[in-house]
Amino acid sequence: MNRQHRTYRQIKQEFSPQMQSEISAGADKIRAKLKIISAVRQAAGLTQEELADLLEVRQSYISQVEARENITLSTLIGTIAAMGGSIDITVHFPEKPSVQFSQIETSFIQ
Repeated sequence: MNRQHRTYRQIKQEFSPQMQSEISAGADKIRAKLKIISAVRQAAGLTQEELADLLEVRQSYISQVEARENITLSTLIGTIAAMGGSIDITVHFPEKPSVQFSQIETSFIQ
Protein backbone atom coordinates (compact mmCIF):
# COMPACT_ATOMS: atom_id res chain seq x y z
CA MET A 1 0.00 0.00 0.00
CA ASN A 2 1.57 3.27 -1.10
CA ARG A 3 -0.25 6.11 0.65
CA GLN A 4 1.00 9.62 0.23
CA HIS A 5 1.50 11.58 3.44
CA ARG A 6 -0.37 14.85 3.77
CA THR A 7 0.64 17.94 5.69
CA TYR A 8 -1.37 19.54 8.48
CA ARG A 9 -2.25 22.40 6.13
CA GLN A 10 -3.59 19.99 3.52
CA ILE A 11 -5.76 18.21 6.06
CA LYS A 12 -6.96 21.48 7.60
CA GLN A 13 -8.20 22.67 4.19
CA GLU A 14 -10.76 19.85 4.21
CA PHE A 15 -12.61 21.50 7.11
CA SER A 16 -15.07 24.37 6.88
CA PRO A 17 -13.73 27.89 7.55
CA GLN A 18 -15.58 27.93 10.88
CA MET A 19 -14.04 24.61 11.93
CA GLN A 20 -10.59 25.79 10.80
CA SER A 21 -11.04 28.84 13.02
CA GLU A 22 -12.04 26.67 15.99
CA ILE A 23 -9.05 24.38 15.42
CA SER A 24 -6.69 27.37 15.31
CA ALA A 25 -8.22 28.86 18.48
CA GLY A 26 -7.80 25.54 20.31
CA ALA A 27 -4.19 25.25 19.17
CA ASP A 28 -3.51 28.80 20.38
CA LYS A 29 -4.91 27.94 23.83
CA ILE A 30 -2.66 24.89 24.04
CA ARG A 31 0.39 26.93 22.96
CA ALA A 32 -0.39 29.56 25.62
CA LYS A 33 -0.50 26.89 28.34
CA LEU A 34 2.89 25.59 27.20
CA LYS A 35 4.55 28.95 27.82
CA ILE A 36 6.12 27.74 31.05
CA ILE A 37 8.56 30.61 31.63
CA SER A 38 5.83 33.19 31.14
CA ALA A 39 3.47 31.37 33.51
CA VAL A 40 6.13 30.99 36.20
CA ARG A 41 7.25 34.62 35.84
CA GLN A 42 3.67 35.84 36.19
CA ALA A 43 3.07 33.56 39.20
CA ALA A 44 6.15 35.13 40.82
CA GLY A 45 4.66 38.58 40.16
CA LEU A 46 7.55 39.72 37.97
CA THR A 47 7.62 41.68 34.75
CA GLN A 48 9.84 40.65 31.86
CA GLU A 49 12.12 43.57 32.71
CA GLU A 50 12.47 42.46 36.34
CA LEU A 51 13.27 38.89 35.32
CA ALA A 52 15.79 40.16 32.78
CA ASP A 53 17.52 42.10 35.56
CA LEU A 54 17.68 38.99 37.76
CA LEU A 55 19.19 36.96 34.92
CA GLU A 56 21.40 39.83 33.75
CA VAL A 57 20.02 39.66 30.20
CA ARG A 58 17.99 41.99 28.02
CA GLN A 59 14.20 42.05 28.20
CA SER A 60 14.08 41.07 24.52
CA TYR A 61 15.80 37.78 25.42
CA ILE A 62 13.09 37.03 28.00
CA SER A 63 10.47 37.75 25.37
CA GLN A 64 12.16 35.33 22.96
CA VAL A 65 12.43 32.59 25.60
CA GLU A 66 8.78 33.03 26.57
CA ALA A 67 7.71 32.74 22.92
CA ARG A 68 9.36 29.33 22.50
CA GLU A 69 7.20 26.26 22.55
CA ASN A 70 10.08 24.17 23.91
CA ILE A 71 12.74 25.09 26.43
CA THR A 72 15.55 23.12 27.98
CA LEU A 73 15.34 21.90 31.54
CA SER A 74 18.47 23.89 32.39
CA THR A 75 16.84 27.10 31.10
CA LEU A 76 13.75 26.44 33.21
CA ILE A 77 15.78 25.58 36.30
CA GLY A 78 18.08 28.58 35.94
CA THR A 79 15.17 30.96 35.47
CA ILE A 80 13.24 29.63 38.45
CA ALA A 81 16.35 29.69 40.64
CA ALA A 82 16.99 33.32 39.63
CA MET A 83 13.47 34.13 40.84
CA GLY A 84 14.25 32.48 44.18
CA GLY A 85 12.21 29.36 43.48
CA SER A 86 13.07 25.69 43.47
CA ILE A 87 11.92 22.69 41.46
CA ASP A 88 10.92 19.20 42.53
CA ILE A 89 10.46 16.62 39.80
CA THR A 90 8.65 13.35 40.38
CA VAL A 91 8.90 10.55 37.83
CA HIS A 92 6.01 8.06 37.92
CA PHE A 93 6.23 4.54 36.54
CA PRO A 94 3.34 2.12 36.25
CA GLU A 95 3.48 -0.47 39.01
CA LYS A 96 6.83 0.81 40.32
CA PRO A 97 7.76 3.29 43.02
CA SER A 98 8.00 6.95 41.99
CA VAL A 99 11.38 8.63 41.89
CA GLN A 100 11.57 12.18 43.24
CA PHE A 101 14.29 14.72 42.66
CA SER A 102 13.94 17.46 45.26
CA GLN A 103 15.41 20.90 44.66
CA ILE A 104 16.89 19.69 41.39
CA GLU A 105 18.34 23.12 40.66
CA THR A 106 21.23 22.44 43.04
CA SER A 107 22.47 19.83 40.57
CA PHE A 108 22.38 22.27 37.66
CA ILE A 109 23.44 25.55 39.22
CA GLN A 110 26.62 25.78 41.19
